[in-house]
Amino acid sequence: MVSHWTKHKKDLRIDFNAYCAYCGSYDGYRHTYYEVDHFVPKSFFEPLGNIGLTQYDNLVYSCKFCNNNKKHKWPSQNEVVYHDGSQGFIDPCSEEYDDHLFRTDDGAIMWKTPLGKWMHNIAFKFDERERGLQLLWNLNKLRLIMKKLTIIQPKFEADNPNYLEIDKRLKSYSQTYVQYHIELMEYHS
Repeated sequence: MVSHWTKHKKDLRIDFNAYCAYCGSYDGYRHTYYEVDHFVPKSFFEPLGNIGLTQYDNLVYSCKFCNNNKKHKWPSQNEVVYHDGSQGFIDPCSEEYDDHLFRTDDGAIMWKTPLGKWMHNIAFKFDERERGLQLLWNLNKLRLIMKKLTIIQPKFEADNPNYLEIDKRLKSYSQTYVQYHIELMEYHS
């Protein structure tokens, strides 16, 4: 048992693989601070005492943008009713989350359902943060590709065509990565 929910931050970061539970932004770019969010907001369950402040299954790893946008929005005003089908939330740990929101090929987050639209536009304001989310998604995608290529490349001799092709790709990906990173640092949501 921990004394404060923030004590779970390290474990949540591990369990969420260092990604925001809501927008999927990787926390390695330090574009924002990452926090512990209470999925069901404290203000709704504190008076009833049915959910503990440090109850792990109500905690998620969240970027500050998503946590601040979500804040105390809880349309049902009931700790056990997450949504009414058109307003409210889907637990991001649930497989159902992806039934309402999805990623486009360029990294934007879009909605599939009325509830997804509400979470997209009202709760998390993904529409207002679209370019930043795209940049973060693409930076992370490139990071993962470059990481794999960096592991594979040493398996070949320096004059091997595979080594040279990987080297060429790494240089190209690195240039794109730097361009995205510069844009992210200059981006203001």
